[in-house]
Amino acid sequence: MLDKIVGFLMNTPWILRILNGIMACVIWLCALPFPAGEPQMARAITQDDFLKTSGRLIKNESGKGGVVYLRGTNAGGWLVHEEWMCATQAPDHKTIRDTLEARFGAAEREAMERVYREAFWQESDFDICAEMGMTTLRLPFLYWDVVDEDANLLPNAFEWLDWFVKHCAARGIYVILDLHGAFGSQNGQHHSGIINDGRQLYYNEANRAKTIKLWEEIARHYEGNPAIAGYGLLNEPENDTGRTGEMQWDYYDELYRAVRAIDPDHIIFLGACWDVSAMPQPKQYGWSNIVYEYHHYAWNMMSSTEGIVFHSSLEATREALQNFGVPTLIGEFTCFGNDEAWRQSLAIYNKLGMHWTTWTYKVRGRNEAGDPWWGIYEADIPQADIKNGSKEEILAIWRQTATEGMKATRLKGILEELL
Repeated sequence: MLDKIVGFLMNTPWILRILNGIMACVIWLCALPFPAGEPQMARAITQDDFLKTSGRLIKNESGKGGVVYLRGTNAGGWLVHEEWMCATQAPDHKTIRDTLEARFGAAEREAMERVYREAFWQESDFDICAEMGMTTLRLPFLYWDVVDEDANLLPNAFEWLDWFVKHCAARGIYVILDLHGAFGSQNGQHHSGIINDGRQLYYNEANRAKTIKLWEEIARHYEGNPAIAGYGLLNEPENDTGRTGEMQWDYYDELYRAVRAIDPDHIIFLGACWDVSAMPQPKQYGWSNIVYEYHHYAWNMMSSTEGIVFHSSLEATREALQNFGVPTLIGEFTCFGNDEAWRQSLAIYNKLGMHWTTWTYKVRGRNEAGDPWWGIYEADIPQADIKNGSKEEILAIWRQTATEGMKATRLKGILEELL
């Protein structure tokens, strides 16, 4: 039924224009006024910059200072390969690891991944984000970046995360740690690092326990660190059900309490699949100092400015009005190659006092018009053949992922206007 309604709207632009006008009125008349946020810091983050929630706001000085809006992008494709956007032919990240390790050995696989990571994200990328005015970067990572298969810390457990956090902190940028791939996968999707039936976390006691242990280690390591905006416990935890519900809420509560037993202070980000109806009242579980996270992808309206803006305004207004009394993060979204939809959607989020991080900083692949479909930076880079290519051929392609060899899309200028 929803597809039929969307199809009708897509072919009836005048209705979309009317609906957008109505949504604009709702936004301007019903949204509570939000105070201006703190300006982008041109200095390193200090303990006074520690963030906590205060009602629907996020404030520094542990929730007692000025209002801070977390707005920036995702570091997608750095620690988590996705075939559609990365320079690697593989259905998921596990395939990359397994294939390279089988061909070259564990030590060489790790060395090759290091070459990729050192090329893909460099110190200059932090400078770019800071100069654009970003206040946060959402950092997707997988469990095996920190622990082994038994959830024991790796010898270099926090090397990559610490490096990222350190350079963000030096430029006044907060980091949202986003667990994109839990043990067994919380959704079975390629972006979790492991493609499977989506039932290998919630129905597997061992994987549940190991994911809890992982978050305990992370909380222990980053307790008191003011550069950490907070912990994103699970990215898109839909399991095989297609949405979050009581099963996920109960497991969120286990993770929440495990983290809180070690780190009582950092914000915890809880993601919905896919809208406000998929999240509980925080008081149902006794949660505090939390942010609810939503992802906006207008798949059925991607060719229409009115359609994308209607989707953005509808979802954002629902989230703002129901809200549960906590801040809202639009943790992932795109407006595809539509400049006006980008401008209007971001203006809506800003008007409603929302926090947001675009998906994503950069991607492999670029259309000739330079349309900002996904990345702030894009380049036409080939994909490495990890099954048949030589080590030298694979690394030669991976070195091309450095931002200096990419072209900024029009999205960069749009974001600079609205950050």
